[in-house]
Amino acid sequence: MGWLTAMNKMNVLITGATGFLGNNATCRLLAEGHQVTALGRNEAAGRRLAASGARFVPIDLAVMTPELAAPLFAGQQMVIHCAALSSPWGAYDDFYQANVIATENVVRSCRAAGVERLIHVSTPSVYFDFREQTGITENSPLPRRSANAYAHTKRLAEAVVDAAFAEGLPVVTLRPRALFGPGDTAIFPRLMRANERGFVPLIGGGQALMDLTYIDNVTEALICCMRADAAVLGNKYNITNGEPTSLFELLQRIFGELGIPFRHRSIPYPLAYGAAGLMELGARMTQSRKEPLMTRYTVGTLAFSQTLDISRAARDLHYRPQVTVEEGIRRFCSWWRSKGEL
Repeated sequence: MGWLTAMNKMNVLITGATGFLGNNATCRLLAEGHQVTALGRNEAAGRRLAASGARFVPIDLAVMTPELAAPLFAGQQMVIHCAALSSPWGAYDDFYQANVIATENVVRSCRAAGVERLIHVSTPSVYFDFREQTGITENSPLPRRSANAYAHTKRLAEAVVDAAFAEGLPVVTLRPRALFGPGDTAIFPRLMRANERGFVPLIGGGQALMDLTYIDNVTEALICCMRADAAVLGNKYNITNGEPTSLFELLQRIFGELGIPFRHRSIPYPLAYGAAGLMELGARMTQSRKEPLMTRYTVGTLAFSQTLDISRAARDLHYRPQVTVEEGIRRFCSWWRSKGEL
């Protein structure tokens, strides 16, 4: 088939369509004239997608039966699996149901319907090993023990997808790193609220390098997967902006753009890691489902550099980030102001 510079209009099903990435991808595909079936659990967000032209179906993928799935997946050419439980903390069974069982159900449904391609959204958290890691490639060895339940269950989900590929299902897997932009409720807002409450804890002065990916760039990578020829099938691809930056520099840019004083405090890694461990222990002893103020995983991601090599995606998918980190920060800050958060 070769590399396609443009796509015919397709029938596309997106899981997790009411989430950050799924919503962005749904809107982009609708704007390009594709027929989109949007699956998700947030019915208010789903109604907004339906008003934009999507066919929205509220559903929990973990309990999706073949009878429920058949009419949804029938006739779909592309399936983009964005749905996941992504958090540094939580009950293992919740992660297993949302990330492994749900993926098994999606794979089974794709095979039954004969979809042309499944694009699976995974995570670079599978690489994380509480140490400095720069220039990670898709072939870099994974740690013997996953950093948390999220990373472990996403690794298991990848194994489900890999097994399906070995049995004939056309699949491509993306590992996008640290998504940000308008609509982000996780990365930047957490740090900004820490600043509001008192200060942002900078482990080791915030000098660790981190890769970010603007939300539109991840959607661009999904489009690239849809367009790419069959040579990409079975492969995994790192996706970032390709602009590693230190946490300290990143936060300086954000607070400078918003005109807010940046309050921070440098904390030694052993102290932060120990404190986070005590907070986790307290949460377990009280059987609290609420995420502790700090977790060891979060401390690790703030303390150690983790950057990804995206040359394979550039070569095979023709992926090129469309929005720079600097422009992405401007867009995020504009959206933040529009919400009245200041």
